[in-house]
Amino acid sequence: MRLVVSLAFLTLALVAVACSPEAQAQRGGNDYCSFGQHSTLFLIDRTTAYDANDERILMRSASTVVQELGIGDRIVVATIAGHYSSSEVVFNECNPGCPPSRDDCRPVAARRDRLMFQQRLVTALRPLTRNTGSADNSDITGTLSQLTRRPPARRAFTNVLLYSDMLENSQALPWSSFRSQTPEQSMSVIQQFNLGSSVEGAEVLIVGFGRSHDPGRPPLSADMDLRVRTFWQNYFAAGGASQVHFELR
Repeated sequence: MRLVVSLAFLTLALVAVACSPEAQAQRGGNDYCSFGQHSTLFLIDRTTAYDANDERILMRSASTVVQELGIGDRIVVATIAGHYSSSEVVFNECNPGCPPSRDDCRPVAARRDRLMFQQRLVTALRPLTRNTGSADNSDITGTLSQLTRRPPARRAFTNVLLYSDMLENSQALPWSSFRSQTPEQSMSVIQQFNLGSSVEGAEVLIVGFGRSHDPGRPPLSADMDLRVRTFWQNYFAAGGASQVHFELR
């Protein structure tokens, strides 16, 4: 019985290793992750229903991210949910390719692996663009805190891209409070509950900001836009970000 259990455990372990991102990245015989210099976290907010414009901007953002990946750079795609514990990492791989200086890398295998990499990424992203429902809560700070302090690949992110309206509505920062208090008051809550991010030196890009939760999702008022924008700039600056951009793509 002990031998059977051991064999079963070994089989499961081998399956897990074979399905890991690192193993997938080396199927062509190349260790692509060892070539990379950068790591990108792409967070997609699943707490708000998307319209056709959201889908278009999200896929355009994803396409830009892929185009900007260097050889061996890692991309981690994860979701923002009502609570950080419900966040899912849906993609975690390194971009295949051969550096010019590496004679031991196999370019033919790398080109094939890159096509497969892109196909898997699109397969992982496509369902996230068709978000037809909304959630009562949106735990953006909790998700950022968990994923940046404990990166899935144990390597700090050099780039963070968020597709979200950035309207926090969590247990620590409910929307009823977040919408009316000052950025300094909100940052005090972040410090109280230890919800800060770890983005030392990273460039942060926020796409999708500017619309409210109200029916029809009209633009934020000038006052609320400034307060929410200022909070997130302060939040990421406290985490060590080198730059924070808000952009419509």
